[in-house]
Formats: sequence, C-alpha cells, structure tokens
Amino acid sequence: MAGRPTKAGLDYFELDCHMEEKVRLIQAEFGLKGFAVLVKLYQKIYGGFGYYCEWTIDSLLLFMSENGLPSDNKNLIADIVAACIRRNIFSEQLFNDFNILTSEGVQKRYLNATSKREKIELKKEYLLIAVPENSKKVVINSIFDGRNSINGGRNTQSKGKESREEKRKLEETRLDNTPLIAPLQVANDEPKTKRVRKTKEDSIQILDRLILNYSMSDFLLEKVREWIEYKVARKESYVEQGMKSLLTKISKEAQKNGDAAVVDVIDLSMGNSYKGILWDKISKNNNQQPFSRNGERDILNEWRSS
Repeated sequence: MAGRPTKAGLDYFELDCHMEEKVRLIQAEFGLKGFAVLVKLYQKIYGGFGYYCEWTIDSLLLFMSENGLPSDNKNLIADIVAACIRRNIFSEQLFNDFNILTSEGVQKRYLNATSKREKIELKKEYLLIAVPENSKKVVINSIFDGRNSINGGRNTQSKGKESREEKRKLEETRLDNTPLIAPLQVANDEPKTKRVRKTKEDSIQILDRLILNYSMSDFLLEKVREWIEYKVARKESYVEQGMKSLLTKISKEAQKNGDAAVVDVIDLSMGNSYKGILWDKISKNNNQQPFSRNGERDILNEWRSS
C-alpha cells in the first residue's frame, strides 16, 4: 500500500505585530493595498510549497483571479512584487534565476514550523539558509538531476552566478547603446529550425518573467514580442540583463512619447533590417498620423485625444 504523500505547506503562519522597516515601506509606498498583497503572497508561499512560490505571468493572473482582483490591477500587483524584491523582502537572485519568491526569513520560519514532521523535502538550489547537520529528516533534492542528498545543508548558488557571468561576457553593444545581444550558443548538430525555436522560447520566457516589473500596455507588449522574434530570426538572442535594458528603455520612451511612437520606431527599425532600435528617429515619428492595423492604432489615439 502506497504511503501518504509528504505534506509541504502550512495550515497557518505567524505574522508579527511590529513589522520590519522594509515591510512598512511597502505600505508607505502603496498604502494598505501593498500590505494586503504582501500578506496574500505569504499565504501563497506558506500554504503552497511552504518556503517558496513560483511567480510568472500565469502566477500573477491566477493570484488576481483567486483573490477577486480585476484585470486593471495587474500593473499594481506587478509593481508591489517588484518593490518587495527591490527591498529584499524576497530574494532578487532566486527570482531572476528560478522565477520564485522566497527569503531567508521565510525559509527559517518554515523549518521551525515543520520541526515535528517526520520528513521535510527541500530543493537545494532554492535554499538561502544552512540546514543543521543533525537534521536527518530533511531531504534535499536537486531540481537538475533528480538525485537526493540527505542533509545537504549548504547554499549552492555558484551555478547561477557562473551562468550569469558567462552571459555578461557574451553581451555585445547594440546601436541603441544597450548591452542586449548574445550570439546563439547551441550545439551545431541540432537542426536549424530546432535551434531557432529553442532560442525564441528562451527569449520569450525571459520576457514573460521580467515584464511583471514593468507597466506596459498589451498593445505595446505585442510589438515587443514581434521585435524579439525579429531578433531571433537574425540569430541573436537576449540575455537577462539585456532584456532588462530593453524593457527599461521602451518603458521610458513610451512614457515620454507615447506607445504609438515607440511602435512606429520599432516597425521602422525592423522594416529597414537594423540591428538595433533607432531611438533617435522617434521624435520624427511622434507627430505623424497613426496608421490603421485592425483598428488598433486609430482607437488608441482616439482614446488619448478624448
């Protein structure tokens, strides 16, 4: 007879009456909504895997649905999570490496709360704390090879650091002065179509993870995706830091000149087969009449002028 599956999450968790300064700053920045979202995130972490939760675009949509939040709150939730990461309430390194939200404090409280359990399973790549050497019941798994090690205990983040360092060395400087592009590093014996598909998927995954930190309309995001596909077709891909630089630049230009102007200059760059986005041309496009593409551009500008 098969044994019962090991329980991961908690039924309840402690909440301090006197919160840390970084938590109070979230409330100061976003009001009670910021505090409420943080508590809901703690519930998601402790009630799910216990010491972390996954955080992607799909996670954001489910989070909003499960908490009865309307779709126009998407940017607010993303901004709150980004602020929590910026203030080290959640680990920025593990968010960037694995799309998860966790912290040393969360992991310590989880181990204390599960101290009477017969078995506790952890992922070594996610650990920010050392597990006591006498904790025989703690089973530490690897997300990469599936092999278990009892009481591994040490924080193993070197692989992620080495990977990011390699990406930095591969970066090239683009025409728009943002270090964005790395050449494809795929085995030569893979079919060309498979290499292109894999590179596109990797770039889109990076975009889907990082876009949570930016306020960007669906209209503009669709064009960003087109730009990424254009770059992949040119056998160029985006590394982590490069994607951040791209999204930051696009967000700033959209705030300054409007979404339509940014879309125009991206179309201009792709239409002329340029390697980078010609941001110096954006002022020339800014005052042009919008063109129609399934009505999107006309509707957007009509809404802005009303």
